[in-house]
Amino acid sequence: MRVPLGWLREFVPLPASETLVERLTAGGLEVDAVERTGPDLAGLRVGHVLERAPHPNADRLSLCRVDLGEGEPLEVVCGAPNVAAGQKVALAPPGSRLPDGTKLKRAKIRGVVSNGMICSARELGLGDDAGGILVLDADAPVGAPLGDVVTTGDTVLEIALTPNRGDCASLLGVAREVRAHFGGDVTPPPSEPPEQGAPAAREVSVSIEDPDGCHHYVARVVRGVRVGESPDWLRTRLESMGLRPVNNVVDVTNLVLFELGQPLHAFDLAALRGPKLAVRRARRGEPLATLDGAHRVLEPEDLVIADAERAVAVAGVMGGAETEVGAQTHDVLIESAHFDPMRVRRTARRLGLTTEASYRFERGVDREGVRRAADRCARLLAELAQGSVAPGAVEVRGGAPAVTTQVELDPERVNRLLGTALEPGEADALLARVGVTSAAVAGNVRRCGIPSWRNDLQRAEDLIEEVARIHGYHRIPTTMPWGRLEPVAASAEHRLGEQARDALRALGLVECMTFPFAAEADLDRLGLAADDARRHTVAVRNPLVEEEGRLRPTLVAALLHLVRRNRSRQVDRVRIFELAHVFRARPEGGLPDEPLHVAAAITSGAEARLWEARQAVPLLFQAKGVAERLLQDLGYEAELVPASPEPFLHPHAALEARVAGRAVGIAGELHPETADRFEIDVPTALVVVDLTALARRPRREPRYAEVSRQPRTHRDLAVLLPRAQAAGEVLAAVRQAAGPQCVSAEIFDRYEGQGVPEGRVSLAFRLVFERPDRALTDAEVTRFTDRVVHLLAERFDGELRERRFDREES
Repeated sequence: MRVPLGWLREFVPLPASETLVERLTAGGLEVDAVERTGPDLAGLRVGHVLERAPHPNADRLSLCRVDLGEGEPLEVVCGAPNVAAGQKVALAPPGSRLPDGTKLKRAKIRGVVSNGMICSARELGLGDDAGGILVLDADAPVGAPLGDVVTTGDTVLEIALTPNRGDCASLLGVAREVRAHFGGDVTPPPSEPPEQGAPAAREVSVSIEDPDGCHHYVARVVRGVRVGESPDWLRTRLESMGLRPVNNVVDVTNLVLFELGQPLHAFDLAALRGPKLAVRRARRGEPLATLDGAHRVLEPEDLVIADAERAVAVAGVMGGAETEVGAQTHDVLIESAHFDPMRVRRTARRLGLTTEASYRFERGVDREGVRRAADRCARLLAELAQGSVAPGAVEVRGGAPAVTTQVELDPERVNRLLGTALEPGEADALLARVGVTSAAVAGNVRRCGIPSWRNDLQRAEDLIEEVARIHGYHRIPTTMPWGRLEPVAASAEHRLGEQARDALRALGLVECMTFPFAAEADLDRLGLAADDARRHTVAVRNPLVEEEGRLRPTLVAALLHLVRRNRSRQVDRVRIFELAHVFRARPEGGLPDEPLHVAAAITSGAEARLWEARQAVPLLFQAKGVAERLLQDLGYEAELVPASPEPFLHPHAALEARVAGRAVGIAGELHPETADRFEIDVPTALVVVDLTALARRPRREPRYAEVSRQPRTHRDLAVLLPRAQAAGEVLAAVRQAAGPQCVSAEIFDRYEGQGVPEGRVSLAFRLVFERPDRALTDAEVTRFTDRVVHLLAERFDGELRERRFDREES
């Protein structure tokens, strides 16, 4: 927003420009630049002609002695016929530059050295008169900078308006802001027009067919206008705002827009078809040639001004070319209206049109200033275009705009939020400076009336900000915040989450973070049944992506999308995990459940690496190892048993993790059909653990013991077992049967083939025995291993193939 200070001074008294800039910026209206219009007269001085004598070598030149108030007077050669002794003149001394860029230096003219130049108005850029020098006022101080004596233009402030301060998109609005900071009275320009002739209602009638789009419409008629060039003062003012003058009628509408912030439009009354105007929705595909020369196709969401046959303007954006005011126009209809800001914004964006009018309508104009702007425009047309203003205005109202007119404010809350100690009366006085009225309601609570031009004031916090702005942020004391700090213990879920991150990172997995949204299509790809609890999703009101309009009930889909994306970028092996909450709606309503889950995805490589075995570990066992290590590091005794709990896992390669008999997670290979639906081209395994459910299960707290100094004894047992027997179940039984002296029991070999009966498999167990107080004897160790062999035979139909005794280790 450009603000010429000379023009603004007609609305409100102004302080020095430096003070004004500083205070406006501190108050929220940031001044981006200060521009001075007119020629640059820096370096030029006021000189006093002491003597004038003829040039000794030229009849038309004079030799002048000019005093600059310091040092010796300068001898200057001058060719102007009107130069005379005693005059105050504009002198360009050597080293200075004229406005056109010419640099002055000492020069010999017809044998006489001239120390500068006495300037004419044209040479100073102040006019076209080049017939003589510019003679200054007799009281001009000698030696003063010429710019301090000669008015060369206006100072223009470039103000950066925030979107909520549409009220300051006019000189009247900025004047109100100046009044709020510096005091004084705001004087709006006169608006009452002289009226004569037949009433305006005889010329035109107006109807509002879309009351939600147009809240107020005023039409005034001016007859007999003479369209022509605007006077210099009007052209200068529009040019100072960065606008090109058109003609006196159009220029007046633009002048009023900048003065009052109310966009106007002038129709050629004779070009309207029929005496009736309607504010309505556009018809689908309705054409309109706008003033910028473009032919536009409108939609029903667009609001238009229409005569009896067609649309003649896009409401709040731009008028139509067919009803444009031109040289042949005699009668003018002035439109002033209040349109819905949202409708104007949507239309302007869709049409790609940003105009001075749409800029203001989008931010909201003064709803009580519609009639005043129409009257002001009619008055100026009567003065500048010799028009005759028809008595009265055609004024129609639509629906009430959705605005805030009253807000309750507690002065104690003002001080609490700002850290001030203002009395209620002081806060009232500060608000009164921005046009907000206050009346006591109950106790100190105030009911504040919001002025019609401040559409941004909608709640108590907005009024508190106004108090701070006008009081001055620099006057608010700096205080250190204080409060009582209460120790807060992290929840069990949070602790498990941090430990899970550490455990999975230690296993070489990379943590990922994705958006917590999901698409219904992803749930279909996972094969979730219609009655699955995860189908009860939580809807997002304003989704980032239309297809992902739900909060995710599982982390699996997001991980599978990441696997596909990594594979498409030639990542050979993917080992990733994510820790996040999932969301599941409750059938009875209320807030959703938000359990904390951790999920991991692992893929096999296309080829074995040099240091890896040719036969890679099956993915199921890799996933099982990740799940076991994770649960072990979290401090839980878990068992993974064959199960097919999820439709997206392979039914014959799926495990369920159980702690204290309750399921807390899954591990298994991805079902081939699911992999196809997610476009994954390599075998993939998944691990999912519900940390919220895990936190409710009993946890094995870590215990530390002294390292034994006694030797250990190993025993290796090779046992034939049924092929269908789960090795994990056998190992758990072995550990229990071996007794407390068995510090380790592991399976180190599995064999089937030649020498092993059909339907049987050979498992080799390694048992390690140790006591902290003494060395175990061979007889003791043999007794322990016999107990294990007996258990395997009785419970699992096991048959001992080989028993090997290792030497003791110390």
